[in-house]
Amino acid sequence: MYSQRLYGTLVELVGIPSTSSHEEQIRHYLEHQLAALGLTSTVDSAGNLLATLPGDGKALLLNAHMDRVPPGLGHTPVLRDGVLYSDGTTNLGADDAAGLVIVLEIVKRVIEQRLPHPPLVLLFTVKEEVGMCGAVGFDGTPWHVTDGIVFDNAFEAGVVVSKGATYEAFDVTITGHTGHPGKDLSHTVSALEIFRATDYPRGSLAHDQTRINIGRISGGSARNAIPDRIVLEGELRSFETDEMRQAYKQQIREAFEQTAQRLGGHAEVHFSTHAKGYTISEDEPLLQTYKDVLERRGAQLQLQPTFIGSDTSSFRPTMRVFTLSTGVVNEHSFEEYVALAPLEQVVQDMLQLLHIWNTR
Repeated sequence: MYSQRLYGTLVELVGIPSTSSHEEQIRHYLEHQLAALGLTSTVDSAGNLLATLPGDGKALLLNAHMDRVPPGLGHTPVLRDGVLYSDGTTNLGADDAAGLVIVLEIVKRVIEQRLPHPPLVLLFTVKEEVGMCGAVGFDGTPWHVTDGIVFDNAFEAGVVVSKGATYEAFDVTITGHTGHPGKDLSHTVSALEIFRATDYPRGSLAHDQTRINIGRISGGSARNAIPDRIVLEGELRSFETDEMRQAYKQQIREAFEQTAQRLGGHAEVHFSTHAKGYTISEDEPLLQTYKDVLERRGAQLQLQPTFIGSDTSSFRPTMRVFTLSTGVVNEHSFEEYVALAPLEQVVQDMLQLLHIWNTR
């Protein structure tokens, strides 16, 4: 079962449009919710929303992101047999409205039921879906917080991400020489044909330890013109060593540059690191506390690696943070859905975790 308030809050959240760089309506909703609980919130220079709840013991960070991928429209979702679905006009938005509702419900129950808890630092970030931009500059030092949980999608609800992949975005600009296909073609160079002729590393590599994909191609000026410029947007996600990633990047760069030169064109390749890889140690205190919570109700800690990025990648260099999955299925699509009972279980587990953490 699940609480009607959890369900109602989630419906309200997905009813508010939100995409990266346009989180203001969700932020306003969260500010109102926190104010109703007597909490004062602030907005930092990146646009993140931050609030704190005083408590006893060692502080904990609770995080979820406010943005969602396009179209990210507000809509009235459909509830069937305890599962919330999109109405079919947009993606559901449970990535990461499910994380937002978990954090809100934890804080509401702690305050209403006067439950024991450590100091809580609540951080709702912007632009997670376009490179964890909001989380990158966050510094937990002023709040004395070094441990925390990111509520985001990866696997079934409650599963912990044990290992995150390094995520490198790359852009390739190929230029050639245009001309009308009905006239002399001897001086034309098709940028599209350069792309077609390039043998670059791609797909699943090294026993699926690395994945390389080009997801967007744009260019050309008209149906009746040889395309003289195209832009490719791709990504490299990998669990392999930095040395191997550098080797893949060099192969990609050389493949496009050399093919373009051979066919009479030109190619430029630029890489940008969006997330650095990380590995969670099983002996980290907060993870051990969560394991204890699960064992007390007869469940087992589940750890799985993922290629999916999250704010954890940005927090990990300075804080012992891990991602706890919300269980959203088919995220980023119109077929997205989330079961409500597992979200309720996560909330209950977190209240128990706060109690144990508070006494350690």
